[in-house]
Amino acid sequence: MILTLFHFILMFAALALLAASLFLFLEVIASFGAKSAPDNAPKPRGRIGVVIPAHNEQDIVAATVAAVRAELRDVDRIIVVADNCDDDTAALARPAGADAIERKDKSKCGKGYALQFGVDHLRQSPPDTVVFIDADCRPAPGAIARIAARADYLQRPVQALYLMQAPEGSGLKDKVSAFAWLLMNRVRMSGLQQLAGATRLTGSGMAFPWALISATPLASGEIVEDLGLTVKMIDAGAPPFLDLGAIVTSELARSGAGAMTQRARWEHGSLSMAARAAPRLFLKGLKGDGKSLALAFDIAIPPLTVFAAILVAMLALSVVGAAFGAVGALKATVWSFLLFAGAVSTGWFAYGRDTLPPNALMGVASYLLSKMRVYGQEGRRSAKRWTRTDRGGE
Repeated sequence: MILTLFHFILMFAALALLAASLFLFLEVIASFGAKSAPDNAPKPRGRIGVVIPAHNEQDIVAATVAAVRAELRDVDRIIVVADNCDDDTAALARPAGADAIERKDKSKCGKGYALQFGVDHLRQSPPDTVVFIDADCRPAPGAIARIAARADYLQRPVQALYLMQAPEGSGLKDKVSAFAWLLMNRVRMSGLQQLAGATRLTGSGMAFPWALISATPLASGEIVEDLGLTVKMIDAGAPPFLDLGAIVTSELARSGAGAMTQRARWEHGSLSMAARAAPRLFLKGLKGDGKSLALAFDIAIPPLTVFAAILVAMLALSVVGAAFGAVGALKATVWSFLLFAGAVSTGWFAYGRDTLPPNALMGVASYLLSKMRVYGQEGRRSAKRWTRTDRGGE
């Protein structure tokens, strides 16, 4: 009886990993069919409201506002939400060309609260579209107008291609991290859109029609508010659209502590959201909602380093199980390994060789070692709140 139960659990786990690996592989393959949407505006450009959430960003907020202001007209607005700041973020944002509003509520910390505060401020004179962009990001020329016009035309969210760049003179592990970001936001998200007609929102460079975003609750302490917002948009029947022709970039943290904080927020938050949202999305998908089903598979795929560790552990268990007759679990796990390796290597060969040159592949080892801090006590603690990323040098 115990052996039968062990076989069942092992086989179930192996099949779950196989399904996740297969979907990851399909996303990568489907990305080859993704093309940039036409760059001509589908209809005349409406008024744009740009909301920039900022928590103690006095060192960079003026440059960000200036970069955004250069993309806008006089009728457009920039709202910087200085959220629970104890520095000069608001004071420096105003002369750069933004309406800086200050929010003070230590009991409710989180980017979602800042976004809600900015949207509520815009209700006084609503724009046609609202664009969210983080304080540490830079839009490529034309990116803001492009996603705003498309969101207004489609009446659904539009996500720009949001990429992370390794800082000048950074180490090999930063190049690996930049590739991991590229694999998620460029490769997997374009593949997801090809497969399901929807993509994920990825946190910055997001445009929404006013009627949609003004009716959506945003205030929360959710660390991965972009993923939570994706689920809300799918539920509302307004699946996000990825525009590969609009690019927003940011820079990875230069300090080890800052890099750990960034990765901890992304990875712990994603794992937590997947545990909470994936089962409901699966059930909804099984009732005939293909977009919910695809999103459920996508968010159920853990961060790649975690996925690799799970596969290694599963392989060890499957070898033991095979000795007791559970050969099927071992076969499924081996196939999972092959699909996982094929997805990552294909994504790298097709898209990532500039970001992660062949001579930088040795940085994978140091990147994996850095994950020990992410999943240690320090990483778990930093993932529980919205904290400013330390971007200084080590």
